[in-house]
Amino acid sequence: MTRQYDIILFGATGFTGALVVKYIAAHAKSESISWAIAGRDTQKLKEIQEGLQSQPDIVIADVKDKDSLDKMAASCKVLMNTVGPFNWYGKDVVKACIDHHTHYLDITGEPSFVADVYNSYFQEALEKKSCIVNCCGFDSIPADFAAWLTAKKLPKDEPKSLKGYVRTNATFSGGTLTTAIQALHMEVQKTSIKTKIKRHKDAPKIPLKIHYNKDILGWGLPMPVVDPHIVKRSAFRLPDDYGVAVSYGQFFVRSSFGKVVKTILPIASAMFLVRFKSFRKKMFDKFKPGTGPSEARRAESKFEVICFGKSTTSEAKTVFSGGDPGYNETSKMFAQSAFTILDKIKSETINYGVLTPVEALGMDLVVRLKKEGMHID
Repeated sequence: MTRQYDIILFGATGFTGALVVKYIAAHAKSESISWAIAGRDTQKLKEIQEGLQSQPDIVIADVKDKDSLDKMAASCKVLMNTVGPFNWYGKDVVKACIDHHTHYLDITGEPSFVADVYNSYFQEALEKKSCIVNCCGFDSIPADFAAWLTAKKLPKDEPKSLKGYVRTNATFSGGTLTTAIQALHMEVQKTSIKTKIKRHKDAPKIPLKIHYNKDILGWGLPMPVVDPHIVKRSAFRLPDDYGVAVSYGQFFVRSSFGKVVKTILPIASAMFLVRFKSFRKKMFDKFKPGTGPSEARRAESKFEVICFGKSTTSEAKTVFSGGDPGYNETSKMFAQSAFTILDKIKSETINYGVLTPVEALGMDLVVRLKKEGMHID
């Protein structure tokens, strides 16, 4: 694959995109990559470009201009996309990559978009030899890899249950909150797209309810996020690693029941209020894309994902943890995912289709992330 650039980062002027730019710039020389940043605002891109230790080229592209998307996709091996909400803006970018045999990564956490891309494009991506990977950040690399590594430690021929527990003290950007509001509105309006993954008759049942877990010394709340979809797809697609009778449930950890209540009430209120256009507009105005937690606040943030696995005769546990999950560590996971894809292009070991992070990146990414200071045990 001969292209002008190894990587183009689309959405470089957004809050998360700008952090990804800095991470790639710090590693571009050691990775020996040619790269560019892309967006619709030349001046903002130039401002992002200034002061970087490895200055990328600038590519002008707009989600509303199909020709610009085609031109951008055709000029790189790997397109990294941070332009959200992906339910609004993502699908045409994916299609442009598939049309031009380009590999695609994003950091979406939107279940409907992820299901739509998988349902719509798996076969086409396979035929056109494109590797399409959603959820290459905090959604859903820690959960996907923690579940996979845990399952690999259990007997393949035994039914197994995997429970993921997510603990974090992080705050979120305007873009993330805007995306969450939009996704919640789709769910309430019953317009979200789903992917049905058949459950094996012998797979253990995991009650998705609030409960106290003495192993984590905290309360677990079921999480209506994209991670379970990704983990279940990995399990379905990789029976040699997981076995066939696998269940997965994911929970958000709160240290006290009082905090459980404080978490549930705003979500319940939002699920009602999001039906009203005036509420959605108020939230979109308040949490504007491009805003987010300060560097000092991110430095205080951390996360931990623990997966407990249990089969008929065995138990296993994986801990995946790091610093600020939504931005600093997402930038790291996202960029290292792209570097891993480039490695796989060179070694001719890349897989095609619409894949989960585990399917596409495997142990190569684990090795890279450990070298970058993330704890995966």
